[in-house]
Amino acid sequence: MGVFWQNGYKAASISDVVRETGLNTASMYKEFGDKEGLFSAALDHYRDHVIGPRYRILIDNPNLEGVEMFLRNVFLGAAKSEYKGCLMMNHLAQKHVISPEAAEQVGAFCAEVESLVEAALRNAQAEGDIGAEKDTAQLASFVVFCVHGTVLYGRHDEKKHVIPNFYDLIMREIRE
Repeated sequence: MGVFWQNGYKAASISDVVRETGLNTASMYKEFGDKEGLFSAALDHYRDHVIGPRYRILIDNPNLEGVEMFLRNVFLGAAKSEYKGCLMMNHLAQKHVISPEAAEQVGAFCAEVESLVEAALRNAQAEGDIGAEKDTAQLASFVVFCVHGTVLYGRHDEKKHVIPNFYDLIMREIRE
């Protein structure tokens, strides 16, 4: 996963993966079939173990507080000096070089995040935390759009300093 995350699918070589994992080439091919199979497993692992805690925030707190915590978590991560982006989002921008199956995995990830945000916003609306006139589906798309931008800015050292400002702008749009 680390090799794909750091280098991207296209630039990651089998020898890089073998060196990083300690597997020999035959074992890697036996376990995963090919580079695409390994990449698919890396995407699954990332979704389940790396990004899973961010999902849990929205699952455990499907309301405005959950959206706030989710956004803070994303923004704090993106502002760190060692931040290398989101494995999924990095490959969304490269979907022309990954397989259609991997592109589907990435697309499903994006849809799931948006669905969790939308459910939290719908609940917040039902609780009176956001206006009844707000379109929660459109707001969820806006939030995810902003998260994608934050992921990109987080990889740009000269833009990291503006990331904390986004939180207030997004929350104002949700609330007002």
